[in-house]
Amino acid sequence: MPESPYLAEALEQLFTSTTPGWFSPFVTATAGLTAEQAATVPAPHFNSVWAVVNHVRYWQEVALLQLQHLPVESAALGSEDGSGWPPAGEPTDEATWLEARKRALEANAALARYVANLTNADLDETIAEGEQWQTRRHLIYSMIAHNSYHTCEITTIRHLQGWWFDAL
Repeated sequence: MPESPYLAEALEQLFTSTTPGWFSPFVTATAGLTAEQAATVPAPHFNSVWAVVNHVRYWQEVALLQLQHLPVESAALGSEDGSGWPPAGEPTDEATWLEARKRALEANAALARYVANLTNADLDETIAEGEQWQTRRHLIYSMIAHNSYHTCEITTIRHLQGWWFDAL
């Protein structure tokens, strides 16, 4: 049996699960914030929630392109400098904040849909010689870890601001 449906489920569930459990998914961690809250940087050397949301979205879109052997144009994905950190929007722009969050959720869903249809041979296919992740499988595992790390970062930012328990 192919591993891909399980990987797709992990991508999706860790991001959007509404079942109470032992982790808080991205959808919960980002819920209920205003644009002003999402744009707030809580302390030096931290990011804003909005910056993290844009970063997570960016890398999911990059991963999907890489899995499909398509070119990645950082500027077209919002990262003019290629860092993978598109800028956050204005703290007064509620519509743009909600669109950024929605786009991250949609990027995750698109990635999970693509992954679900890969065969084991597809998963073991080399996608980039000499890169951090050489096979599709490794890239997908890396995205699961990346999304989990940054969801925790968002939760930490909310804790620092006193906004976490409002999300539960």
